[in-house]
Amino acid sequence: MESIHFKYFESPIEESIFETNHEKHSCFFCGKSDFPIAELDDSITIIANENIDEAKSICLKCLSDRKYGFVQEIEHDALVTKEGVIIKADHSSHTKKSTYYTSYILPIEKQLDLIDKSKPLELIHTPPFRAWQGAKWLVHCNDFMKYIGTWQHEDFLKNAPNNNAEEYYENICLYGGDDLYESQFGPNKSEYANCTFYAFECLTCKEKRGYIDNI
Repeated sequence: MESIHFKYFESPIEESIFETNHEKHSCFFCGKSDFPIAELDDSITIIANENIDEAKSICLKCLSDRKYGFVQEIEHDALVTKEGVIIKADHSSHTKKSTYYTSYILPIEKQLDLIDKSKPLELIHTPPFRAWQGAKWLVHCNDFMKYIGTWQHEDFLKNAPNNNAEEYYENICLYGGDDLYESQFGPNKSEYANCTFYAFECLTCKEKRGYIDNI
């Protein structure tokens, strides 16, 4: 299985929006069909220094060569846009008074303020991962985390320091839920399970975090 290796993405190509170019679509930027390709739609916003209104297909090589980039979403609705500018969400005064804001959102926003200016530029030149409701990059140690793939029960078990997969899930999941692990990821999960867990690793301390998404 072919893997993609970027600073903030290390996972099989199937986890990205790119795919092996069996149908030989041509890249908008280089005109070639030799590299993994992504078909553009309304869920993907690309950034380039040229008119991209007619762009339909883009290749992984041109992303690596920084001929274009992606607008990337960060946890708690922040965005990384053209030239690596971080735009934080405009939270209401009511939200800012909440315990959730002070406990979860504010600490992340403070980390975003401390991120070196070169890092957002690196992130926009990173392949987005496939996500049902849009890919969101997580933050740790004043940096974006590296996407390392989707996880199932075996992955939680392998990474849990005390071999307790469910407890480990509860500790690292951004959005948890009562009995969610057992029904969606556990060894006896429901036949109707439809959640996906996107896993990330901190580049500095190697701590894992992640969040869930569903159809």
